[in-house]
Amino acid sequence: MTLSPIGGLANRMRAILSADALCKRIGSRLRIVWVREKGLNASFSDLFEPLPIADVEEPFPLQSFLYAVPRKKNLYVPCLLQRWKYDVCLFDRQLAHHISSPEMLAEMLRGKDVFISSGLGFFPSDDLLLKSYFTPRRSILDEVEQRCASMGKEFVGVHVRRTDNVLSIQESPVEAFVERMKCFPHAVFYLATDSEEVKVAMKEQFPHRVFTSPFQADRTSPEGMREAVVEMYTLARSSHFLGSYYSSFSDVIIVMNGNGETVRKG
Repeated sequence: MTLSPIGGLANRMRAILSADALCKRIGSRLRIVWVREKGLNASFSDLFEPLPIADVEEPFPLQSFLYAVPRKKNLYVPCLLQRWKYDVCLFDRQLAHHISSPEMLAEMLRGKDVFISSGLGFFPSDDLLLKSYFTPRRSILDEVEQRCASMGKEFVGVHVRRTDNVLSIQESPVEAFVERMKCFPHAVFYLATDSEEVKVAMKEQFPHRVFTSPFQADRTSPEGMREAVVEMYTLARSSHFLGSYYSSFSDVIIVMNGNGETVRKG
């Protein structure tokens, strides 16, 4: 099975976990192809140590075309190449239909040469394996240690997802976070957000109690993605975590943290 994980950082982590579980179910060997793109412009090796379950290949730009999602902008040409090379090709649209019937998916793929391009948790897996499968690079862990030490032994982690995530904005408004944060009257907060305006507003609301990254959110550079991993693993170490609705980044942190919740209005 060849997996090309797509989407943001957390989406790719969940897809890898799903592919590993599916391969173990059907007795297949997993091959992972990590394609850099605008939404995640960093190599796997920039962010993590080698995976214990499979090698992660990072193709050259021209090779990346073979693993691209067929779309109108690429004239669906990758689909022709993929169907020529593999017995079965599956993308998020097809995989979504099988989420409720994983055994049917497993039987369909058993014994086949399969290509999957996905950012979904498309097959049941043990989410706790996120902590043992994905180990950030030493330099990233050192930065996580420094940030946690600067806040003291206990802090509350907060992830406010904004920009293009309409459902997060609607269901997890800033006002809902403020009200929930007020339940921790003596805590300091580590706030991760893709909105500089939210950083300013939260620091005004909770003076001298909000720590944030000194950098703006940026998924288009290796440095920006490295910072995303620093923030993910800093939040995972918080004593309590407050996340955003419909955010895979928050969902993964809730699993790794073990003491988190999704903040919603009402």
